[in-house]
Amino acid sequence: MLGQLTNLFPDEDGSLNYISWIFFAVPLMLCCLMACWTTLWLFFLRDAPEEDEHVTKMLHDRYEKLPRTSYAEKSVMFCFALLLALWMGRNPGIVPGFGKYFAKGFYTDATSAILVSMLLFVLPAEQPDLLRILKPEEVKKGPPRLMDWPAMQKSFPWSVVLLLGGGFALAAGVKESGLSLMLGQHMSYLSKMDSWALQALCMAIAMVVTNICSNTVTASIFVPIVATLAQEVEIHPFQLMLPTTLACSFAFVLPVGTPPNAIVFGSGMVKVSDMMFIGLILSVETLFLTILYMNTAALIFLPIGEFPRWAALDVNGTIAL
Repeated sequence: MLGQLTNLFPDEDGSLNYISWIFFAVPLMLCCLMACWTTLWLFFLRDAPEEDEHVTKMLHDRYEKLPRTSYAEKSVMFCFALLLALWMGRNPGIVPGFGKYFAKGFYTDATSAILVSMLLFVLPAEQPDLLRILKPEEVKKGPPRLMDWPAMQKSFPWSVVLLLGGGFALAAGVKESGLSLMLGQHMSYLSKMDSWALQALCMAIAMVVTNICSNTVTASIFVPIVATLAQEVEIHPFQLMLPTTLACSFAFVLPVGTPPNAIVFGSGMVKVSDMMFIGLILSVETLFLTILYMNTAALIFLPIGEFPRWAALDVNGTIAL
């Protein structure tokens, strides 16, 4: 959603950033987590046997045998923390970020990701030994790095990059071809519905599709459509884009919905009928909680109560810049 936001609304005011997303999403995440845990406990864990001391001891033993954190692991942790700091510090929203020192579009979140990625190819995987490095024969070879190109070729999930890039391209195609505008205009009759009813409809459709397709593909298809629909009915685009995006991750019904579902089903301890029955209950619970949250607490964290100027359409049906 964030990747498509700048393409759909170039003049968006930056109210959605990493800090505002955390404030918005964490309370909802906790509510959904407690509701899901309670449901699973009632149906599966209420009459479960007491904990097995042998299993507990085995886990403790394996934890004790874990090696100490290596220098390479600490370096990767530093790079990850640096990346989060750059992402959050560019435009925190609470205070001015370092992004204000760059022209608009000159420094983005992708810039931070590329810089830290390059750092992985520079930092050594072993603690530097100055005495060894100063030797001529060691200088030519050099210590191994945190990342090298053979490891990149072997382990990097290129399919995920193609999936994300294809999703962005699909979103741009949906917008540029006029498909999203056409669909939004055909659904303009929904303007008589309340915002919570529109949210329920968009979430329900996304939740059905995401149990068959991946969440990235589902979001790539539906986010531009619901954004145009929000423009047609003149409500804040976030009121439909956010719940639709969240619904793309609520895939609880089918084993093929997400890799975690497949892992649980692959254990042989859960039947398809159980997963579908409980999954439907979890889907209804998370849908209800998300809609309730969007119309109450979300109004505190994000300015979604009024239709913004940057989302207005002009008389020709294009975004008014």
